[in-house]
Amino acid sequence: MSHPEMGDVRMENSGTLGSAKGRPADPTAREVRGRGHLRLYLLVEGLAIGVLVGLVITAYRLGISTTGKLLRGLLSRAGQSAGSLAAYIGLMAVLGVLAGLCYKLAPLISGSGIPQVSAQLAGRLGVRWQNVLPFKFLGGLLTLGGGLTLGREGPSVQIGATVGQGFAELGHRPFTERKFLVSSGAAAGLAAAFNAPIAGVVFALEELHRNFSPVVLISATAAAFAAVFTADTVLGIRPVLLVARRDILPLGYYGLLVALGIVTGLSGVLFNRCILWGKSLYARLRLHWAWCGLLPFVLTAAACLLCSELFGSGEPMIFYAMGNNPSPGVLIGLYAAKLALLTLCFGSGLPGGIFFPLLVLGSLVGNVFGQAAVSAGLMEPQYVTSLALMAMTGHFSAIVRSPLTGILLISEMTGSFAFMLPLGLVAMTAYVVAEGFRSEPIYESLQKGLLASSSATPVPGHERARSASPRDRMLVEFGIENLSPADGRTIAEILWPEDSLVVAVKRGSGEIVPSGQVRLMAGDYLVVLIPRIAMREAQELLGNLTKGTPDGGNAARP
Repeated sequence: MSHPEMGDVRMENSGTLGSAKGRPADPTAREVRGRGHLRLYLLVEGLAIGVLVGLVITAYRLGISTTGKLLRGLLSRAGQSAGSLAAYIGLMAVLGVLAGLCYKLAPLISGSGIPQVSAQLAGRLGVRWQNVLPFKFLGGLLTLGGGLTLGREGPSVQIGATVGQGFAELGHRPFTERKFLVSSGAAAGLAAAFNAPIAGVVFALEELHRNFSPVVLISATAAAFAAVFTADTVLGIRPVLLVARRDILPLGYYGLLVALGIVTGLSGVLFNRCILWGKSLYARLRLHWAWCGLLPFVLTAAACLLCSELFGSGEPMIFYAMGNNPSPGVLIGLYAAKLALLTLCFGSGLPGGIFFPLLVLGSLVGNVFGQAAVSAGLMEPQYVTSLALMAMTGHFSAIVRSPLTGILLISEMTGSFAFMLPLGLVAMTAYVVAEGFRSEPIYESLQKGLLASSSATPVPGHERARSASPRDRMLVEFGIENLSPADGRTIAEILWPEDSLVVAVKRGSGEIVPSGQVRLMAGDYLVVLIPRIAMREAQELLGNLTKGTPDGGNAARP
């Protein structure tokens, strides 16, 4: 990009970016002209997407619940007669084959779907929502309703993202808006699945976009709250994990929380390694698609016949500490069994997430830790429940590496914001432990495996060229971080992506017309037009320019 191009964009808008009367408008001109009303458009569209996602996720949750009740009924009668046993095993086998067929017909529905959404937003993956949406929905009904140790929350994120993508494409929305609408749908999906709108918004910012863009915030907030309102209208207003009573932990026990954070951090490292081992195991076995479906269902059926409490994601285990709490030995056995089942079920590639199972496993760790502390005389028994819930946050933080999302998620799921300080202490301690062991965030690891697999459809190539011409450009927004390569440098000193155009520099509540002499500062937001056919490369370069580095960005300076 030549520096003269970075002059007053308003002049270009009335010149090369404009269009004469009677001539078709330049696509780039439409993108720039629509920027002034972008936030209003995204607010309205976010509300519409939220309602749609809320309806779809409500149907998804009801379908899973209905299927699960049917399978639980068969499981409870399986020990009473040979006919009931045969019916249960036979139905599980049929469900397994059907789930495997869904995966074969739409490979991008594998697992939770969060890595796919992240890769799509980064321009690394092309997704056909018409293919992913129905098969993800149906596949989730089969796997989650069938009692596999998987969660509905990750699939809800991908389902929401495809609804947002479908809304954008069917409505012929400008390409700049489409990325925001996809992330809005993803936020709405998580919010409706957990009944946690704030966590859904923060998840879109912290995990999917990895920056706190005001534009993303507006669209994701509108979608998340609209989705929760829609779901609550049908399902009722109540937290996903309704905890009747929790005693506030005295400050004198906060040393125990540091120890709990260390333990949950270590468990998170083990969790990530098991999940990646399960994926590599199936990759080495190269099983036929039918066996990829049958094996997890058969193993789950056998495990549930031995212990019916292993059915499903394990939500009842979170409430153990509030009632007839099993012994630590039993809890450790359940932890090992659920982790093994999750590893084998998730590794198969069948649709289903790790979100809720990782929270369940975290609660078991906290429960065992709390009972051990009580036995050692370090704590009163009434605080075991609080430790079990706090351990869920630590486990999430160590595994996903999004501590703020984890803190808000547990607070909203349990219906209480009175425990933010201890939740934060456990979450950050677990985060540091996972970082110390160099355990990569699980969704980043899974995304790398996805993009390396033959089933992934990358954006570069014929798919990208078919949907865009060299003249088509889209608007992107990047926040300049402290100590980033762009921090403190003028626009003229930076090597920008080829054929890109700096449209505006947003500083505080105002905008600066970009010119070569404008010096960028940490906290600024860059609005840049980039070519659609080189979207991934341009976004990566801009991300490297604006992301903070320990050496002050000197290593990345051209």
